[in-house]
Amino acid sequence: MTANHMAGLGPEGERESVLAYEEVDDSGTSTGRRAAFAGVEFTPLGYVDLVDTKLGNKVVIPLNWKHAKVIESNIPEIELDRFASGHASLESTYTSKAIGLVKGGWLPSGLAVREDMIVLPDRCTISELKGRFRDGIKKNEDDKDFLDFFEGEGIRINPLLYALEGNLRRNPTPDQIRQQLEEVLAALRSALPKAELVPGDIGGLQGVVGIVQDTQASMERKQTFLMRMAPKLQAPTSAIKKAQLWDEALTVAQACGIARNSLVVLAVLSSISVPMGNSPAKRLLKPSADYSVEDAYNALADLRSLEILMCLFALFPDQRIMLCTGDKNLALFWAGMRASRFAWAGNAASFTLSPVEALLPDVSAERAASFFDAVDDRAQVAANSLAQGDAQ
Repeated sequence: MTANHMAGLGPEGERESVLAYEEVDDSGTSTGRRAAFAGVEFTPLGYVDLVDTKLGNKVVIPLNWKHAKVIESNIPEIELDRFASGHASLESTYTSKAIGLVKGGWLPSGLAVREDMIVLPDRCTISELKGRFRDGIKKNEDDKDFLDFFEGEGIRINPLLYALEGNLRRNPTPDQIRQQLEEVLAALRSALPKAELVPGDIGGLQGVVGIVQDTQASMERKQTFLMRMAPKLQAPTSAIKKAQLWDEALTVAQACGIARNSLVVLAVLSSISVPMGNSPAKRLLKPSADYSVEDAYNALADLRSLEILMCLFALFPDQRIMLCTGDKNLALFWAGMRASRFAWAGNAASFTLSPVEALLPDVSAERAASFFDAVDDRAQVAANSLAQGDAQ
């Protein structure tokens, strides 16, 4: 079975996904049985589905979908105008240079896009969009990628992460945030004039400044933690040393005032636990003997983007939201930590982490309890600013 994905406008103008399905036999030859489904909602994929996926290549991935209306079919058991669910192997003609991080996992960016979705592109995705489009027209028609689906109407883009990270490897000042916002808004208007920018002007400045101010003290504590731990993560960790480093990481986190089950601690514990340096968390942290404040900031800016995503899931449970990234390691870390049960209470978000075995392999029940039974880590990211709706 093969499937190709398309996107377009439905009969009432709403943006919807269309899946064209074609049955093939064991030799790969078409049987002539075809069907097409509109309004497809794809089930997010997990960690194992992403491990062997290469960004920039055409994707071949398993897909499950639901709530799809049959709009074309010559297969007797698939009746027109019925609603259906199904599964198939997607052999797409499109490459996937960016990954959409959504509630429950990930999808190639174009497959995740739905009507009224808020898209949070990171800096590398913004750069890809700037280089891909001019005045809403692709610069190279032969280069087909799922980012092409950003060109149409109905896309809502929030450039929060671009301005929040800045370009100086440290927390930006209010003036630098203003400059970054003006830059990214102009670039997106030029590249994707049909997209709705939210906010569409410099009015989002206060919200981004608020996030920087709200996270300043936390970022400094986490920078101290990483600078103490990162040099010890550079070489592969021996089995004998794993237990010692695990305990040391939790002790140092406590000394730095960081909750044990925060994302940066999880990233360090994964770097310790996965053999031969194969943890995406370790590649995300990029430990070295001369680890600097700037190195720590780069890693923490990525982790903060995930914290913001989880805050938004908690604040706006009915809003479709996607963080779009070209960083496979960040995407693997998101898929691997399996965050769920997002809730908002007072001025903070809470969530549950259930890391896959590949992220924390061969961890004893006792050691797992030292991480998972810690006091619930409430993400304090941009609480006031997000609660006022500035993220939208």
